[in-house]
Amino acid sequence: MITEEKQTSTRNAAIVGGVDTLITLAALLAAQSSVLLADFLKTLLEFVAMLLAWLAIRRIHEGSKTHFEYGLEKLEDLSSLIVASLMVTLVIIITINAGINLMRPAHIEGVGLWISMAAQVVYGVVNGRLFLRNRALARESRSPLVESQARLFFTRTVGNAFILTALVSSLVLGHLAWSVYIDPAASLVIAGTILMSAIGVFSTSVGELLDRTLEEADQMKLLRVLAAEFDHYDDFFGTRTRRAGRREFIEVFLGFEEHKTVKEVQQRMDHVRHAIEREFPAASVVIALSNKDISRF
Repeated sequence: MITEEKQTSTRNAAIVGGVDTLITLAALLAAQSSVLLADFLKTLLEFVAMLLAWLAIRRIHEGSKTHFEYGLEKLEDLSSLIVASLMVTLVIIITINAGINLMRPAHIEGVGLWISMAAQVVYGVVNGRLFLRNRALARESRSPLVESQARLFFTRTVGNAFILTALVSSLVLGHLAWSVYIDPAASLVIAGTILMSAIGVFSTSVGELLDRTLEEADQMKLLRVLAAEFDHYDDFFGTRTRRAGRREFIEVFLGFEEHKTVKEVQQRMDHVRHAIEREFPAASVVIALSNKDISRF
């Protein structure tokens, strides 16, 4: 199932992020570098974000196996907003750290630099693969939480590449006076990339938290389906639609001739419902009788 695959993916990502956090901490302690401090804080925040995502999906998966809980799937959108908030915090920390480095530039040194460079290569590959996997899963499941995870892994991959480039450039070009500004400049580029991802998560998740009717295009598609199925009912009393998060709910109120039996009415209702479900595969569709037909039966 998609939910189980999402749970496995986020759990593995959290484990990978935890190991990465320990490695970046070791590199920081061995080098005492400002840029490695920014890398450690970034990795730590991203690990918290992945851990939070795994806990949210685990809660959703457990809830789906026990009992229906209204709004449970909106937990994904709330978790995505928390991830975006962590991204913003990350941007602020990196920006402040870069500002300090720009005002007090210094050459970086220490064995931790080599530990960090090796880690950037390894985790650049790992994060790139996780990004591709989560992007494919997000397209299949239409999950805002998995989408935010895909964005997070993309920023991590970009971050690995930039930090590696900054470290190598600082070592190779260390004889040049301006090389002390390479690290803070690269950090600001990373911060800008993360900020763009956070804006995307905010714009997606905030809208999904609000209940609303289906868009006009979907309303027209629903009416076209009902028009094509007009031979299977006698009166049309309107529709009621709602979108809650990524889920769609459609209610259609129909009427039938008095001489039809309960079995005939049910068969016709099922036929119309199946026709709507073919056009709206992710929707919960209910065909309701008019008050007149309810009293007749």
